[in-house]
Amino acid sequence: MGIHIRTNHAPRDIIYGFELTDAERAEHDYLTGDELWGASFVRYRGRTYYLGDFTSATGEDNPLATLGWDGFFADSAFSGIFIKIMPDCERVICATYCA
Repeated sequence: MGIHIRTNHAPRDIIYGFELTDAERAEHDYLTGDELWGASFVRYRGRTYYLGDFTSATGEDNPLATLGWDGFFADSAFSGIFIKIMPDCERVICATYCA
C-alpha cells in the first residue's frame, strides 16, 4: 500500500478574504473582521481552503518536502490536500491524496 497523489499541476491563484463570495465567507466564519479580509485562500475542487489551516511540510526530514510539497490539509485520517507554493508566492499547485 502507499499514498496515491492526483494533480493536474495547474497553478491556482491565491485569493484574499475580501475576494471571497458571501457563501465562501460564511464557510470561514471562524475568521472575523480584518483577520478574514487579509487571510489567504485557494479555490480547489469546488471548495475554498484557508491556507492557514494547512500544516507545513518543510524540513529535510519531512517526506512530503522530499516529494516537493509544502503543506497538507487532512480531511480524514487517510485523505486530504497537498499544496506546493509557487516561487512567485502568488499561486499554489494542489493535489488530492489518499492512503
